[in-house]
Amino acid sequence: MLDVLNEMSSGGGYLSWGSQKNSWNVDGDTCAPTKILIDPQSLKTGFGKIEKGVAPDYVWAEIAGTKIEQPSPSHKPAFSVNTFVTTKYGAPLDGEREWASNSRASREGLKKVWESVHNGASDNAGKWAVIELAGSEPMQVGPAMINVPIMKLAGWADKPAKPLPVVVSYAEPAPEPMPVQEAVAAADAF
Repeated sequence: MLDVLNEMSSGGGYLSWGSQKNSWNVDGDTCAPTKILIDPQSLKTGFGKIEKGVAPDYVWAEIAGTKIEQPSPSHKPAFSVNTFVTTKYGAPLDGEREWASNSRASREGLKKVWESVHNGASDNAGKWAVIELAGSEPMQVGPAMINVPIMKLAGWADKPAKPLPVVVSYAEPAPEPMPVQEAVAAADAF
């Protein structure tokens, strides 16, 4: 039996911040969420290299927040956290999504809220941080201007229940066994 699960259970979905477009994306769909949940226990830090037409290459520290060697000059500091988005707060769907990025704007936005998240996590064990998304602010980085998402800790919530995966079954009847004489002849051929 072959089970094919939807993207929620396979981990294929993502959340991203587009600094140049000044917008959030969920699985490539532009949206304007006003709140997301972040799992503080899921934080990974390290380096990431993103090139057009190639899968992202992330190298994570064994312990989040510890320094590791930069794999190459084209790898930039990066992070990853698990988030939960919902249509109730402006996302195009409900579900858990990874937010992994090496963009300066995303790193700056998360860094500004992370101290509050980190400090509150021990008093809220097993809970997810409720993050209010309140627009963006411009930031000069060398010659470029980037838009940094404004995020504020708004509280804590239990981990959302995941929707049940969609299971598609392709049951095929088992083939009839080969007659013994043919099986022996086939085995002798190797």
